[in-house]
Amino acid sequence: MTPKRPHPPIKDAASAEATEELLRRIAELSEAVAARDTFIAVAAHELRNPMTPILGQVDLLLSAVKANRYSPEQLEQRLERIQQTVRQFMKRAVVLLDVSRVTTGKFRLEPVACDLAALLRRVVDEFTEAAQHAGVTIRLTTPKNLPGTWDRLAVEQIVDNLVSNAIKYGGRTPVEVRLTAIDRQVQIHVRDHGKGIPDQARERVFERFERAVGQNEYRSGFGVGLWVVRQLVEAMNGTISIDQAVGGGALFIVTLPVQPGEVPS
Repeated sequence: MTPKRPHPPIKDAASAEATEELLRRIAELSEAVAARDTFIAVAAHELRNPMTPILGQVDLLLSAVKANRYSPEQLEQRLERIQQTVRQFMKRAVVLLDVSRVTTGKFRLEPVACDLAALLRRVVDEFTEAAQHAGVTIRLTTPKNLPGTWDRLAVEQIVDNLVSNAIKYGGRTPVEVRLTAIDRQVQIHVRDHGKGIPDQARERVFERFERAVGQNEYRSGFGVGLWVVRQLVEAMNGTISIDQAVGGGALFIVTLPVQPGEVPS
């Protein structure tokens, strides 16, 4: 007759349970630290970049005022431009706070009725000076209007990051932005005519701290811009992909569902 195995002591079972609870807490704390680090990296990327053109505009304005080169009308126009840029910076900070909530599952969209075509025209127009400074032309193709319901700030952030990326990595080639509507979806295409992105790197560039640069290339930044884009696109139940454009370059395709909405008057 086979002897029965003795039951483990009660204290051993309690010890195993305590160890399991400790490991669970360590995993939770590790996730919290990772979320904090992600937020810091995104903050550094998203809040640092816009400060350069803001300070540049202030410096130019200050120099012109000291040299008495501006009329009151020109001064007013410059101040309005700086005001608009600062407001965009504040919007970016608000979106950044929302993006930080994605990592903890607390991100909430705020969809409103808007004209997506007008929104893209405004976002692209804000890149005019930066593109000229970089020697890049931006071509925008949109329908006259495209009404629907989207999170405006999220869409602005998506397009802003993709156009910035195209200007930065496109090698001073033209950047094309195109908006189309297909059935109950819209597609936003952002393309440059540079070297493109290798097949093996197309999925990796959407990860945190990753950038599709060559072995001997250097680019500033933490490599979180496209990660931000994917988080926002997926939060809106959309998709983003990269194609090798005909004739060279990288083509980013954002597909978003359309919810009915009236064009604001």
